[in-house]
This record gives sequence, structure tokens and C-alpha cells, in this order.
Amino acid sequence: MYLFSKITILLLINYIKFNIVEYFIFGRGKLVNLTIDYLLNSNVQKIYVVPEIPEPEWMDSVVEHCNKKDIQTLNFEDIFQYTSNQSIGVSIYFSKIFRKIHIENFKYLINLHNGPLPKYRGVNPVNWALKNNEKTHGVTLHYIDQGIDSGDIIDQEHFSINQNLEVIDVYNLCLQAGEKILKRSILNIENIKPIKQDNKEATYYSKVDFEKLGDRKFFTRNES
Repeated sequence: MYLFSKITILLLINYIKFNIVEYFIFGRGKLVNLTIDYLLNSNVQKIYVVPEIPEPEWMDSVVEHCNKKDIQTLNFEDIFQYTSNQSIGVSIYFSKIFRKIHIENFKYLINLHNGPLPKYRGVNPVNWALKNNEKTHGVTLHYIDQGIDSGDIIDQEHFSINQNLEVIDVYNLCLQAGEKILKRSILNIENIKPIKQDNKEATYYSKVDFEKLGDRKFFTRNES
């Protein structure tokens, strides 16, 4: 009886060890910190953070926030030492590229993009939306695949914009929309049926297009 109980306990420990969901948050700024707090308040036990280094001076510091909350930070190259078959990765404005080996090491690997995919794949989606006189914009949570912002859509939030707004204004609207999406979806991923992107509707901008933005290159038209 004692031996049976001991074996049962060991099996239970191993089951718990390999079935605890762990979150890896990649990125920078306010939304990373808000996501950390949301997961902590939701009693998520294992949280790792891979901050963007160096951190942009104009953004809230992720490193300082992790130190205050006693959250372990990792280097991007070291994540394989910590991932398991229950790992969920959430990329929030993270600039490093996730390759096939990274994708395969996560149960789910998702990205928050400041554009209404499949439109505005690539860089500077907010700037391009204003440059193109869009009347609405949006934020998308999608699975990471080996393409550029081409993975299946998990969630989206849309909002109105107009030409009186500066890039910084729409960026702040994206932060608000992004917070809604993350709180709505990251603890509920398994229950959300993703939607494939329609590549016929896709638009894409790269860094080489930057000068074409004209007076929408930076946060305000005066800066541009």
C-alpha cells in the first residue's frame, strides 16, 4: 500500500510538472507590463519574460517591471532551456525573428500586430494607415508562422481613425485595443477557432518603403 501511494504521488508530481501552462512574454513597453500583471492576477504560476534589449528609452521599462514583480527575465538564445510541451509564447512588439525551431518549441506561439491583418503586414502599420487615409484601423493577435504576419488570426479589435490624428494618437489607440485583445484571448487560446488570412486582401510594407511615408514617418507631422 505504501509503495502504491509513493508511486501515485510521483506520477502526480510528474503530471503536474509537465502540464502546468507556462507563459513566455517577448517584447517591450507598456503592453508587456500590463500582460505580466494580468497573468499574475490570474494566478498563472510560471511566467518568463524576454525583454527587447536595449530597451527603447521612450517606452516603459520591462526589465524594471520584472524586477519589481520578481519575474525571471531570459535572453532570447536561452529560451530552449525553459520551454516545454505546455509553453505559450506571446510576442508584443518584439523585433527578433522567430524561426521554425522556435515555433516548434511552443505549444502556441502568437504575436500582437498593430494592424488589421491581412492588411498592413510588415513594419509601420499605423503610419501607413494614416498615409493611406484609412477611416478605420485595428490590432490583430495571430499565430506566428514562417511568413511575415501571415499566421491565422486569433482575435482582432477595430476602431475609427481620421486625418486629424497623429501617428502617436493612433499608436495609443492600438495600445488600448491590444490590451483588450490580450485580456480577452491569451488565457483562452485553446477555445478560440483561428481564422485563416485571405492573402488576396494582404498588403505589406518593409523598411525600404519608409521614405515614402512623407509627413507620416514619425510620431507627429512636425517631427517628420
